[in-house]
Amino acid sequence: MTANPVVHADVPDVDVVFDGRCYYMVSTTMYFAPSVPIMRSDDLVRWTIVGYTGPVLEDTDALALRGGANAYGQGTWAASIAVDDGRYYVSVASLTTQKTYIYETPSIEHGPWRRSVLDGYAHDQSLLFDGDDVYLVYGAGSIDLRRLRRTPDGTFAWDGPATRLVDDASVDARKGGLPAEGAHAYRIGDYYYVFMIEWPAGGIRQEVLWRSTSLAPRALGGDWEGRIVLSERAVVDGVPGTGAAQGGVVRAADGQWYAMVFQDQGALGRCPQLARVTWGDDGWPTLDLCESVPVQGPVGGVTDVVVSDEFDNRPVRPGYWNVAAGGPVLSAADAWNGSTLGLTWQWNHNPDNRYWSLTQRPGHLRLTTGSLAQGLLDARNTLTQRMLGPASTATIVMDVSRLRDGDVAGLAALQARYGYVAVVQEGDGRHIVMRRADAVGAVEYVSPAVPLRSDVVYLRVGADFRGGVDTASFAWSLDDEHWTRIGEELAMEYSLAHFTGYRFAIFAYATRQTGGHVDVDWFRVDHRRTP
Repeated sequence: MTANPVVHADVPDVDVVFDGRCYYMVSTTMYFAPSVPIMRSDDLVRWTIVGYTGPVLEDTDALALRGGANAYGQGTWAASIAVDDGRYYVSVASLTTQKTYIYETPSIEHGPWRRSVLDGYAHDQSLLFDGDDVYLVYGAGSIDLRRLRRTPDGTFAWDGPATRLVDDASVDARKGGLPAEGAHAYRIGDYYYVFMIEWPAGGIRQEVLWRSTSLAPRALGGDWEGRIVLSERAVVDGVPGTGAAQGGVVRAADGQWYAMVFQDQGALGRCPQLARVTWGDDGWPTLDLCESVPVQGPVGGVTDVVVSDEFDNRPVRPGYWNVAAGGPVLSAADAWNGSTLGLTWQWNHNPDNRYWSLTQRPGHLRLTTGSLAQGLLDARNTLTQRMLGPASTATIVMDVSRLRDGDVAGLAALQARYGYVAVVQEGDGRHIVMRRADAVGAVEYVSPAVPLRSDVVYLRVGADFRGGVDTASFAWSLDDEHWTRIGEELAMEYSLAHFTGYRFAIFAYATRQTGGHVDVDWFRVDHRRTP
């Protein structure tokens, strides 16, 4: 079975652990909620989302799109996962809150979760369990180590200041570009290992490795040595990438070692790549990207990271709601509303749970406008799933009979340079329109409006990443058989302003008055481009 990319979708900054039964992987979640996705696999190739660390990270204006604030390009970065003495730990730091979080549970899929909140942002941190000692290893351009201690309530706190293990962690002699960061720390045999990523000016992304027989700082005699262990462009759909790097290692059930790293795939995002790890007699590993991997069991289905949904309610709250201690104080907007979406869905910023439902009209997703918005990027309760490469199409059917004057509802290709097909309510009339934004999210193109007299409409967005073309097209229908293209193609562009790959997004927002709603009967994804 072809291995790479392991997930042909935006799953960046990955970290993997094996608990003796299953592999679990965490990833950067940025500003999406629920916070920090947890994925499970039996073979390191096929992954399913099985939970999150919490429904929201914090209830702040920036994380909830309130008061003109947002967390685009920030949120949480580079989660770490570890298993120690039968318990699971996930750590992550947030640029938005300037805090570092550690989540702990006896059951990673069911909870309960204990949350620790540490002051300060530990960049791209990694958990390191070393006997009875627990550390975070982190840094941008350097390697820092900071010990943790247990408090009487069982949560973690800092135990003293940070120690700088390595002042300059970049290995490539060329200066400039991205210095070494993205630490993944381990104690393996006689050595402490810290895997990192660097991207020197004029070069490609590279995986670098530092090792030492002790945790003594290099400046005080510690024997830290650094090497490049992977410098390779993965070719995807005939296009060489910018280099695969930033990830950690895991020992598989058969004793073989692997590394999970990622590579940029244009507007699609940063996609995981699997590499085989071979350890030399000198204790240094070499990493080789896998062209194929033997997989046990049935092959042919895609990874369950993007799935269709009939919007049937799941009445039992998922495990990430089960917080035993240290959870954020939840407002009415954050509290569970009795509706539970499938785990592949994430909201663009924290949702307001008072204004969406799977129970008010069973079998439908109801989105009610609870606040005013100027456009898509500040609209609350926009529901997203990742796009899939090399091509994918999403279709929804939507009842728009309860829209109010000034409401806009539809289906988008979401990033800073977004595009969407939507129904716009103007007084007593409705029309279908396609809009496209520029690189800073300002609408730069509006298609001619198509009058809509039906209460039900089908909308479709098709994305094409083949050969790096990175385009999206838009269409509408009244019967799901006869489709009409609308507007222009969107030239999708990965923008650091959002720092995420494109997503399919279902939305409804009000520009003049609140209280209108739409009912979405289903969302269906096809692994082709069809508009």
